[in-house]
Amino acid sequence: MKLVLPDTCWNRDLISGALLLYFHDEKIGVTLHPSVSTFMTGIDPFDFIRLVEERKPDWLPKFSTFVHYWRVFQSSLRETSALLEPLRGTALKTIWMSYPKDTVAWGSADELLASSDLGLQEIVGLIDPFSASDELFAHIFFERYLELYEGHRTPEQMMAFGAERFRSGKAPDPIQVDWTARYGYCNERFQSAELEALLATAYMFRFPILKDSPAILLTNPNLVRFLASLPLEVKRAGGAAAPNIDFDVVAWEFFRQLMSPRLDPLDTKTVQKIMDLIHSRSVEIDALKRRCLRLAEDLGNETDLEELQKRIRQHIRVHVEADLQAVLSLDKKAIRELLDSVFSDEKTWVGIAAFVYSLIQGGPVLTAGAAIYALSSLGSKAVKAAASRRQKLEVSDYALLYRIRQ
Repeated sequence: MKLVLPDTCWNRDLISGALLLYFHDEKIGVTLHPSVSTFMTGIDPFDFIRLVEERKPDWLPKFSTFVHYWRVFQSSLRETSALLEPLRGTALKTIWMSYPKDTVAWGSADELLASSDLGLQEIVGLIDPFSASDELFAHIFFERYLELYEGHRTPEQMMAFGAERFRSGKAPDPIQVDWTARYGYCNERFQSAELEALLATAYMFRFPILKDSPAILLTNPNLVRFLASLPLEVKRAGGAAAPNIDFDVVAWEFFRQLMSPRLDPLDTKTVQKIMDLIHSRSVEIDALKRRCLRLAEDLGNETDLEELQKRIRQHIRVHVEADLQAVLSLDKKAIRELLDSVFSDEKTWVGIAAFVYSLIQGGPVLTAGAAIYALSSLGSKAVKAAASRRQKLEVSDYALLYRIRQ
C-alpha cells in the first residue's frame, strides 16, 4: 500500500483520479486529519476560542486567522471525504496515524526548519497553511492540553486513557476546565512569532512519519525543494551519477499525463468512472502501466536534455496509443484527439523531461528522498548540527517520491 503524505486529502485537488487507477492493485492509504483526536478529551475547543475573542489580546488577529484557516480546512475536508467515500475499500484505505505533536515535537520541528538553507519566508511559501492550521489546532487543543491538564498521568495511564476513549466510539461528556494555563501558552506562542512561522513549524510534525514508507505519494510537490535544501547528499556508488533509479516514478508521470485529462478534477461522475474502470479494465490498466514503465526505462539512458524532450513525445505517440485506447474504450479518432490535447501543453512536457533528466542525474527528488531516510535514522537534531558545521551528511537509502501534482 502506498501512503498519501504528508497532507490528509482535505481538498479534491490533492489526489488524482489517475493515481487511483495506477495503484488500484495495492490500494492507496489516506490519513485521517491531525485534529481527529481533539474531541476525545471532552473539552470543547470553541469555549476557549470564545474566551480569546472576549479577552481581545493583541495577538487576537493572528489567532482569528488561524481559526479561519482551520474552519476552511474542515469544511473542505467534509466535502472531499464525502466525494471519496465510494472509493473506500476499493481504491482507498483510511489510516489513523499516531505521531507526536507535543512540545518536544515542536522543538524538533524548529530544529528541522533551522537546518534548511532556505529562509523562513521561502519555507512559508512552500507549505500548505490550511493543513498546517489543523496540525496547530491538534497541538493546542489536544497534545498541549494533555501536557498541561493530564500531565500527572504516567505514559501507561495515558495510553490506557486514549484506548478507553477510542473503544467507547463516542465523544465523552463535556467537562469544564480553567483555561488559565492554555491561555498563557497561546499568549506565549502567538506573542513570540508571526502566524506564518507557527504554521511552518506545525507543518513539520508529520515529517517523521514519512520514513515509514519506502514509497510516498507526495501531496505537496513544493516539499521537494525544502527537503533538498537540508544538509544531505545522496551517496554515489562506483562513480555513478546517482543510485539505481526505480523508473516506476517516471512511468507514473507518463501515466498521469495520459489519463488525468479524462479523470481530473474529481467529481461524482469521475469517481464513478474510476470505479467502473477498476472493475472492468484492470488488465488494460496494468498493460498501460507496463507500457509506461518500458518507455521510462528506454528513456532513462538519455543524457541530453533537449534530445530527451524530443524522444518523450515521439515514444509516447508511437507506443502508447493502443494501450490507452484499450483502457478508455475510445475509437482511434477520439484517442488521437486526446493525445493532441495532451501534447498541446508544451510547458508540461518540457517540465516532465526536466524532471526525468534531474532524476537520472541524481537531482533534487533523489536528495529529497534521501532526506526522509536521514531524518528517520539521524533525527532533526543531527541534521541541524550538520547544518551549523556547514557539513553534508551522506545518505545511501532514499524513498521514492511520486508527485501527485505537477
